[in-house]
Amino acid sequence: MSNAMDTFIGLSAVLTGFSADVLAPPLDPVDIKSEYLPVFTAKIAQESGDPTLPDRILQTFANLPDSMTPQQRGAAMLDPANGDSFVLACRKLIFMWYAGAWPTLVPATATAPASTVSDIISAKAYTASLVWQVMQSHPMGDSNYRYGYWAKPPVPLNDYTGQPGGNA
Repeated sequence: MSNAMDTFIGLSAVLTGFSADVLAPPLDPVDIKSEYLPVFTAKIAQESGDPTLPDRILQTFANLPDSMTPQQRGAAMLDPANGDSFVLACRKLIFMWYAGAWPTLVPATATAPASTVSDIISAKAYTASLVWQVMQSHPMGDSNYRYGYWAKPPVPLNDYTGQPGGNA
């Protein structure tokens, strides 16, 4: 992987709670990370009006001390002191990994409250989204499980997230 991709996966791991090995396994036939990084970079640059923001986010993450825990690194990235656009971009990255979609914030109007709409990035992104692993389920019409899998208790959540203790 490239340095930018390594940093993107590291950032994504601390923000989503999934291990980097789950997000970017050594043998990766789906390779969703290669679809997500350009979407993140383009959308954040466009929406923020700051073409340097995606690189600044990745550089900020890369510059965090290795001595920090993943939770501390995630908290540092979501620190309001980074600025609203920076934190919103990190939150949108989390949404993208979990939903396989890109969120758009629709401001309130005189007749409608503020809302969020999302656009599925691709069919592959939808089926590879992390929400299915958290639910220990699969998207309708796409499953690697054998018929009747639902008759057995699900495996512990940490088998899906790659994190000890079963917490994402």
